[in-house]
Amino acid sequence: MKDRISSFRRIQASLLKRNANNWREHTESQETALRAILNEVGFASACLVRDCKNGTFELIDGHLRADIAEDEKVPCLILNVTKKEADKILATFDVVTSMARTDQLALERLIGSISTESEEVRDLLDSLKRENLEFQEVYEAEDETPVLVDSYRILIDCEDEAGQVALLKRFKKEGIQCRAWIS
Repeated sequence: MKDRISSFRRIQASLLKRNANNWREHTESQETALRAILNEVGFASACLVRDCKNGTFELIDGHLRADIAEDEKVPCLILNVTKKEADKILATFDVVTSMARTDQLALERLIGSISTESEEVRDLLDSLKRENLEFQEVYEAEDETPVLVDSYRILIDCEDEAGQVALLKRFKKEGIQCRAWIS
């Protein structure tokens, strides 16, 4: 595999050219959460930028971090990629990351081990737990796969309830799987 990282630099965030093709929209709650993490922990990830070869650098990943940092210097991995390659990274970078599944128990252990004095960070951690618990409930829901298999049914119209009960008893006695249907 190619290594497209040509260097690492700290660049003033306001000097980084925002990518006009950036398709991510950052919500207020995301900005609040990221700002809280940056305030409590600091930068733990570099922005991905493309060297435009004219003394400027264009963001590929890290737009919100750069927006929050404003005039501070931010860590940047400088990539030696073309504009088309940068667009490919921009389109897929977050998407590929989001394809990972969650190990609910590992996440709960991790969240339980974290201490913070920041209400925003605590809210973020609690929301992660809630979102994954909701996902877990969906995951643990009754498996309805059998509904998807081919099945063959006969609907028999009966004169009345007594006739329906008589047929149900007879079919069950013969080992035929059946159930009452009232409409």
